[in-house]
Amino acid sequence: MTSTSALHAGLHHALPQMARTFRDPWWIIGSAALALAGVPGIEPQDIDVLCSRQDALRLRQTWADHVDAAYRPADETRFRSTFARFAHLPMPVEVMGGLELMTEAGWQPVRVNHDMRVDAAGIAVCIPTLEEQRRILRAFGRDKDLAKAARIALPEHPHVA
Repeated sequence: MTSTSALHAGLHHALPQMARTFRDPWWIIGSAALALAGVPGIEPQDIDVLCSRQDALRLRQTWADHVDAAYRPADETRFRSTFARFAHLPMPVEVMGGLELMTEAGWQPVRVNHDMRVDAAGIAVCIPTLEEQRRILRAFGRDKDLAKAARIALPEHPHVA
């Protein structure tokens, strides 16, 4: 199964439950969002979901039998959240409730300021706009995030005379 077909199969299985469970705004972010936005050369390995802490806890309770308790996210000194990884789907889902990023100014919430809806497995889902995805990836600052940010081609803004 290609990563694109695994992504769509994972979303097909996960999105209905997330839509029923989540009560606050949420977004698909990371490589999955880039792939959904049509950015070429992106091979998602998981589906990253940014949501509220309460929604992350609700999903963890709903899918309690599927939590990958042995998994530890990388860069725990750089990121913190109410985290859970669910590996029972065609592509694992990683939920980050109330995700925060360590910056020079201390812990800062990761926010999506501008989003768009895309069709994912027949369900409308919110992802950050390409500009927002690039901003977020650059803020994360890891080599892999910067490489993904560099793949995003934004339309040129017309020059205003």
